[in-house]
Amino acid sequence: MMSRSHSFARVAAAVLAAALCSTCLDNQGPQSPRRWTTPSGLVTADPPALLTGAGDIGSCAVTGDEATALLLDGISGTVFVTGDNVYENGTDAEFADCYDATWGRHKARTKPAPGNHEYNTAGASGYFNYFGAAAGEPGAGYYSYDLGDWHVIVLNSSGGTAGTNVSMAKGSAQELWLLADLAASSKLCTLAYWHHPLYASTSGTGSGGITDTKSRPMWDDLYAAGVDLVVNSHRHFYERQAPQKPDRTPDPVYGIREIIAGTGGNGHHGSENVSANSELRNSDTYGVLELSLYADSYTWQFVPVAGKTFSDSGSAVCHAAQGSVPSVSPSQSTLSASPTSLAAGSGSATITVTVKDDAGNAISGATVVLAATGSGNNLTQPSGTTNASGVVTGTLSSTVAEVKTVSATANGTAITQTATVTVTADSTVSPSLSTVGASPASLAAGSGSATITVTVTDTGGNPVSGATVVLAATGSGNTLTQPTGTTDATGVATGTLSSTVAESKTISAAANGTAIFQTAGVTFTAGPVSASRSTVAASPTSIPAGSSMSTITVTVKDANGNPIGGATVALAATGSGNTLTQPGGPNNASGVATGALSSTAAGSKTVSATANGTAITQTATVTVTSAVVSASKSTVSASPTSITAGSGSSTITVTVKDSKGRAIAGATVVLSATGSGNTFTQPTPTNSNGIATGIFSSTVAGSKTISATANGTVITQKPTVTVTGSP
Repeated sequence: MMSRSHSFARVAAAVLAAALCSTCLDNQGPQSPRRWTTPSGLVTADPPALLTGAGDIGSCAVTGDEATALLLDGISGTVFVTGDNVYENGTDAEFADCYDATWGRHKARTKPAPGNHEYNTAGASGYFNYFGAAAGEPGAGYYSYDLGDWHVIVLNSSGGTAGTNVSMAKGSAQELWLLADLAASSKLCTLAYWHHPLYASTSGTGSGGITDTKSRPMWDDLYAAGVDLVVNSHRHFYERQAPQKPDRTPDPVYGIREIIAGTGGNGHHGSENVSANSELRNSDTYGVLELSLYADSYTWQFVPVAGKTFSDSGSAVCHAAQGSVPSVSPSQSTLSASPTSLAAGSGSATITVTVKDDAGNAISGATVVLAATGSGNNLTQPSGTTNASGVVTGTLSSTVAEVKTVSATANGTAITQTATVTVTADSTVSPSLSTVGASPASLAAGSGSATITVTVTDTGGNPVSGATVVLAATGSGNTLTQPTGTTDATGVATGTLSSTVAESKTISAAANGTAIFQTAGVTFTAGPVSASRSTVAASPTSIPAGSSMSTITVTVKDANGNPIGGATVALAATGSGNTLTQPGGPNNASGVATGALSSTAAGSKTVSATANGTAITQTATVTVTSAVVSASKSTVSASPTSITAGSGSSTITVTVKDSKGRAIAGATVVLSATGSGNTFTQPTPTNSNGIATGIFSSTVAGSKTISATANGTVITQKPTVTVTGSP
């Protein structure tokens, strides 16, 4: 295999590509290309390659494979299978009948590995016949391919009952091929998959799991070459093991991570006898392992079938082979920033990293990845690997004012030293990002005040201190207290607004002469009813007794003269004979409510009012005058006009009107008749329609003329009632 240090140059190229674009990461419009951030912190325009699959999959006797195939339908990229792909023996018929309709839907994008069940058929012929060239050379079944920036190796652990197994022993054809393949690859990141895991948990009692030693020579070669990940199945469960050496010694820096994904759908095995480096296990969930392969790292995610909740995810950075590059010293390496202070949105700090080994010697060709705390950062990664002096540089700028801590890794090793860059706010006021607020947003006029808070920020949203703020408000009756000083360290200045006039006010502000776009609203409402400021009026102030009315208008106000809407008004009037019509509901927004007064009794009427139970000081006077009866307009009628002497009676109806034909209520009516033997039942005063009725009878036959007076006025009309003798 090529020197793994050469592959760092390929990552450096990826870093360079990201760095060339990194200045456009912030403040881009919707047309900006998508960027991805790898687990190492590298920002790149290249999406990860997707590799998804599992092992121990198909059978005509189960349905789990149907559920996992549905997962693949929704995941793009390349599909892998790690053996025992169809049960029981991997025959042509089983692939056709029990695999093709499920996982076979993705055959065109599948990179397969065989398992022991395929080798229950001699030479795994059903497997090779089904997958064809994608399965590698028949009789071998091992091959490799590149996927994105990754090199992927597929091995054959066979192990079936047909006696045609492919050896994985040291010096075997497969092992020699593997050595040559590793030597030929220039990729930093490499994974391998086959069926039988070297180490696995298992069912039953005991501890330490189970070891399948036949793949140990392969592990030796893979570890020596710096391979990152191995995926297997055979055990019908999901298990993730920590990075380890071939001898099972934990090795978090150069070790191989092993993931077992025997979850394709064909039954479950127990995993209670736990392997030494096992980090996670599940024995009751079918699903697929989805790998996202970046240029310098990878993520994994176990995706469960519908209805199950178990999942697993994580990430790791690719590593070179142990000893292929000098070891970075976290303490000897250095990191610095210059300048250490800059304005938000303008200028940048140069970040200088010097990478050294434990002896203090410079390490050239190291890949450095920078990171910074805080938000709004534009962190330009170094454009290449470290030079002969071990030095590489990047830059940091930011739109957010705060203290940033810059850190770095070199070849994946975190450098102990960090650098601090203080980003200060720009003094330019942003009219769109600065804000104006009011609290409370509603209060009674003449009582209390609203606090007006202005927060002044620059174009990066950073607070601007020391700014002079001037407030303004619409409307009248305002008392606007300006801020007592300039904005504080958080960009805030406050003032107050009070008002004696009930209305909605709009408050605006300018900071350092720049008008802030945002405004605040404060609604001043009317206060309690003022007995002295509220009014009562009558129109007209004089009406004739009877049906005429005076409109009573009550205007309710607070102590500042603001109209009070929604108040309940009740009217009262002195004197007798009054008809007082109360307002039809609460008063309107102008504080006005109206009622009416009429009266049948002449005299001076004093009208008073209460509003929300408060007696209004002002009253109104309405003079009710006596009505003048019109002799000609008033009428007198008799019904019937003929009665029998001594037994019959006639109803006399008198309608009293004035000269305009308006009914006069409360008039005193007196009836009389010509002739003798007459008897009258005199009327009561006229009603609201001016009508009064009496009863006439007589014991003496003859023609009787009926007369009436109203309030002493003789009515012109005189009906005749004929009284006939008894039969």
